[in-house]
Amino acid sequence: MHGITAHMGEVRCVRVRCGMPRRSLLDVFWRLGSRPYDRMYRGGAPWESGPRDVLVELCESGRVTPEAIGGPLAVDLGCGSGADSIYLAQQGFSVTGVDFSHVAISKAQAAATDAGVVEGLEFVVADLLTLPDDQVSGPFDLLFDGGTIDDFPPAVRPQIAETVTSLARPGAVFVMWCFYAEPSDLPLMSLGGPSRYGAPPIEPGEETALFGKDWVIDRLDLTDPSPHEACFVMNRT
Repeated sequence: MHGITAHMGEVRCVRVRCGMPRRSLLDVFWRLGSRPYDRMYRGGAPWESGPRDVLVELCESGRVTPEAIGGPLAVDLGCGSGADSIYLAQQGFSVTGVDFSHVAISKAQAAATDAGVVEGLEFVVADLLTLPDDQVSGPFDLLFDGGTIDDFPPAVRPQIAETVTSLARPGAVFVMWCFYAEPSDLPLMSLGGPSRYGAPPIEPGEETALFGKDWVIDRLDLTDPSPHEACFVMNRT
């Protein structure tokens, strides 16, 4: 990405919520680091299906464009194989896509080449939880999370929120798509979404606890939403 060396990343980790009776089956992912995700990306991860619909809708509506938000510098937190990062670059943003899976980043780089996107796009293998100060440059105008923060254990989400806030300029926009539900409303197990023994979703009100001090939060009315999902558009105060 031209003029930006914002190197940050995310740990796609899933762990049982404190007080739940059993350890999540996906807790092993947290302990094994990126290896389970590297394997999934090699075979084709289930979430690799193009840019998120909500991101496309926000851009096409004119709400999320470099002109509308006052700048082109964007970071895609947990970019995976790069579909959202590539889409944002095609909309005129200068994008840093970050993920802790080197397999995902390799696929993202290949996808960008195939799409002919060689300007204004950089992919970085990095870990948000252990982000070295000398690898971060900003601030960013747009921050996008297409399902990363809700993959962190609840205990470390405040740390992630602080990192997100530190990367944003005053007036920046943060788009956060997430699984969103009370744990008691979830099925016991699910292969395609959150469950009581899987990755705990963002709970109602948790977005305010994490970001309400420094961001003005707006929850979108999603078009044809799937169960237990939400998208928030936040503005940095």
